[in-house]
Amino acid sequence: MRCTLPPEDVTVLLDEAAPRLVSLEEKERLISQGVSYGELLSAEEVPSDLQRRTFAESLERCGPRVAALLADLAAELWQHYGERAVLVSLARGGTPVGCSLRRLARRWGTDWPHYTVSIIRGVGLDSAALSQIRQAHPGQPLVFVDGWTGKGSIFSTLSRSLPPGCPPTLAVLSDPAGVAAHAATFDDLLLPHAALNATVCGLLSRTFLPPDGGEGRHAVRIEEALRPFDQTGEYLAALDSLWEPFAQAPAAASRSASPRPVRPFGAVWELAQARGVTDPHRVKPSVGEATRVFLRRRPAGLWVRDRQDADVAHLLVMADEAGVDVTEVPQLPYRAAALIGAGEGE
Repeated sequence: MRCTLPPEDVTVLLDEAAPRLVSLEEKERLISQGVSYGELLSAEEVPSDLQRRTFAESLERCGPRVAALLADLAAELWQHYGERAVLVSLARGGTPVGCSLRRLARRWGTDWPHYTVSIIRGVGLDSAALSQIRQAHPGQPLVFVDGWTGKGSIFSTLSRSLPPGCPPTLAVLSDPAGVAAHAATFDDLLLPHAALNATVCGLLSRTFLPPDGGEGRHAVRIEEALRPFDQTGEYLAALDSLWEPFAQAPAAASRSASPRPVRPFGAVWELAQARGVTDPHRVKPSVGEATRVFLRRRPAGLWVRDRQDADVAHLLVMADEAGVDVTEVPQLPYRAAALIGAGEGE
């Protein structure tokens, strides 16, 4: 595969294939008619100036905290699983996190195997890839790695996808949904790679189902046109330099003592229902998920907790450019939440 993820950091269990490419408008129409999200793909565009600026500014502003969270999460996994952990990152949001965790563990004297696999809402985890991993590491604990949570849909999909004897052990840096077994923080944070897609994840597209409808692994397209803009290696190197102070030995986790959130999506769902929304899949809470809505879907609304929050500044610009209303809700459990536009059926 021609992706730019370092092979020493991750084994990519995805098959390169040609997807059903559709425009954003056609994708929304087909999804509203019941076509699976996992069967459709829109080609990624060159990252905008706003995306690149948001990525650079968030890396500079939040990078040291992200590095500390990576070290906290790695230390917790070390304490729970020692050298036996097998990292299984969920492409694409979890892939850079898994790569960094593996690099950090190497500095501590062990090398956790790391694979990246596909998970698709409404379809599930790639069972063929999972079988490969379990056969290669019989009896070892699998830790599923993602960057952040929104309302917990991916965790629910993961839980339903796994066979008996394979627990849905999810590890994330930011867990505002309160669903992960291992979370570096429950705060809703903008992780730098949420501002970009393929260009910080080895040029991998969003994953999709095999076009031939077979039982093989999930598929991916290499976004070859974006190769001149790829920053995958630079991003991982930047994270390396930031967690260097934690590279000597695993330390006790120093996360905030904030309590685990309990059903935070409820408050956002109430706001959506007040606007006449009947499909919870149209509501995407967390700053990371809201960012992805503006990058990949047709946004119809944005709620933010604080307009002055630097982590939502890019969303305010995106909303203005898209002509989307922004509502400030001080009691919002997340930094932000976005609403996807209604399809023909709603």
